[in-house]
Amino acid sequence: MILLSIFFSLFNSAYGQGYKKNTDSLYNVVYSAEKFLKTNEQNLIKMCDDLYIEADDKHDDKEALRSITTTIQIYSELGDHYNVLRRIEKAINLAQEQKDYYRLSALYTYLGRSFLNLGFHNKARRSFNIGLELSSNVRTKDSLHILKLQHYSGIAMIFEHSNPPIGEPRAPYKDSMINYLQKAYAEAKMINPDHPGRARWLGTRAKILGSVLISALYYDEGGKYLKEAENLLTNLNDKRFMISLYRFKGILAYNSGLTDSNRKALHFYNESLCLAEIYDIPAESYYITDALASLSSEMKMIVDARLFSDTSKKLKYEIEESERKAMPIAQGINVPTQNKSESVTILYLAILLLIVLSGFTIYYFYIFKRRVKNNITYNQVYETTDVKPEKRDIEQLLQMIKDSDRSFYVVFKQVFPDFQNKLLNINNELSVSDLELCAYLKLNLQTKEIALYRKNTISSVDNRKYRLRKKLNLPSDTNLYVWIDSI
Repeated sequence: MILLSIFFSLFNSAYGQGYKKNTDSLYNVVYSAEKFLKTNEQNLIKMCDDLYIEADDKHDDKEALRSITTTIQIYSELGDHYNVLRRIEKAINLAQEQKDYYRLSALYTYLGRSFLNLGFHNKARRSFNIGLELSSNVRTKDSLHILKLQHYSGIAMIFEHSNPPIGEPRAPYKDSMINYLQKAYAEAKMINPDHPGRARWLGTRAKILGSVLISALYYDEGGKYLKEAENLLTNLNDKRFMISLYRFKGILAYNSGLTDSNRKALHFYNESLCLAEIYDIPAESYYITDALASLSSEMKMIVDARLFSDTSKKLKYEIEESERKAMPIAQGINVPTQNKSESVTILYLAILLLIVLSGFTIYYFYIFKRRVKNNITYNQVYETTDVKPEKRDIEQLLQMIKDSDRSFYVVFKQVFPDFQNKLLNINNELSVSDLELCAYLKLNLQTKEIALYRKNTISSVDNRKYRLRKKLNLPSDTNLYVWIDSI
């Protein structure tokens, strides 16, 4: 959250003349995307905290809720999950008491984002679901659309690895990242054209949807959304939203296949870096310096590559330290389950899903049995679980990866029968995608190889490894490959 410093003198002169006037001026700045500029966030946060204390002393719960929600919003924008979680329960209680469903729904957005970034995916999903349910009580249409698009975007981030493989239809993937981002984009399209924040909300949703499509290698479709985002966001005074837009335009240029693709990518990356340095958002700075380190290395710009790499590692360490500080608070926060009627609906859906899965399981084992009969000689190799994998077993697994053989992980578990259980004993919330990544690391595949065989970008693979490290609670100085090899 970056704001006009000239407003602080206005606030300071008005302070003491009545906090009502002060809070109105403050919220006009905080909630106006047109007025965000560089730094002084801490001054603004202090004012919000002072206003909260004064409102609390006057037993003015309405103003107390406004000020504490504003503080939480600022911290959420800065990625400071520790300070979000320190205040969130108090704010939620105030909103519940006042039946302020708009702020209550928004608070669950901020709570969900913090859980998501700290790796508590189940809690994040429940938070976003509760926020969606609460948003149905908001009667103003534009406010309803804004709340829903934020919750849909949050849920989408939980399904980062749920996109369908390249070349396959998307229809069956209803509970996926792309699906929820499309829902968020649709909500943004329904905001009234006269709404002052429409360009920002629609532009950011188009940007996120476009960037995810590009990460999934849908370059043409993703590029169209990025173009729309650029048209909407370029004219805003708040240029924070352009940081990641330029970064993904760089990725698009890099993968364009043109002779000067690296030079164009470097141009967009540098544009992104300039804005990242102005607005000083750690997560954005980390992503762009990481991308610049990789590109500079490829372009034989050795000095730049080393500098960007060192900066990226430093930022990553700072982010991890901040997250470690917030972890104990996140663990202690309980997210309520859905209401009774919703739980009954979910129970019926669960029963139906169980029936479908039972049929699928029977069919799967029938197919698997046939495969076993056709490969008796091959499978006999794995009958003794204590036998150390032979060289030809490893070669077979590596070939299956190169051939994108979908039965790879089934065979991998036969070669390394105890591997999965040991990982799940450490964290039983590891996804199938996480386990497959661990399998690649066990086979000593490097980042570039994983990106090549899985048709991902190097940056995407690095991000997956970073999140895996968090899920396994590994210190930053622990070599991930060595640790996985010991499992």
